[in-house]
Amino acid sequence: MPSADCRYPDAWCASCHAELLKEGEWNERNEACLDLQIICHHCYQASMAASVDALDGPVEKAWIDTVATAHQALHEKQRVLESDYGISRFSRWDYDQPTGTLTFSDNGVARVVADIEFIGSVSETTHTWLWAWANFHNHAKVVSRIPDVWEFGEDKGFRHLTVPLWKGDATDGWEVSGVAADVLGAQGVYRAPTAHGFLYMALMSVQTVG
Repeated sequence: MPSADCRYPDAWCASCHAELLKEGEWNERNEACLDLQIICHHCYQASMAASVDALDGPVEKAWIDTVATAHQALHEKQRVLESDYGISRFSRWDYDQPTGTLTFSDNGVARVVADIEFIGSVSETTHTWLWAWANFHNHAKVVSRIPDVWEFGEDKGFRHLTVPLWKGDATDGWEVSGVAADVLGAQGVYRAPTAHGFLYMALMSVQTVG
């Protein structure tokens, strides 16, 4: 996983990874398979993004099943949120990163407050999805739990969950947000418009106020 101090960590292909697993580490017995290259961050991101479309076999089927199950679960969660809190009917919403909250209000009066975790964002300018755990402009308060989704993806081989930036649209945003909500145990997802696309937030807990 990238970090603020190392945004483009060393990476290798699936074939090299198979060699790595044989030893559990890079050493003189397996490092000969590596054709080491230094590339710019644009090429790095493009290579990583391309791997998202390389799923096949059982992993691809498992990913499709995971997305379908999570989508169905999210549909029900969104129905309950609307039924219990009517979040689409409020005249205003505001999120605050330092407190990790999303507030719905009418006429300046807060009515519903949710504890949030940023999932990621879609840019309609670059047509890409960016995971919140790879967006280092986010406040730590809203990205403390999203690495669990990366770990789930790493365990399952789901590259949509482990590649920081890849070609995607609003539909992709809903699909991976559904999976994220399932992994995090969120009550639902809220999509907020941004200057160039959409921000997806997991609603971890929701309560009425006032």
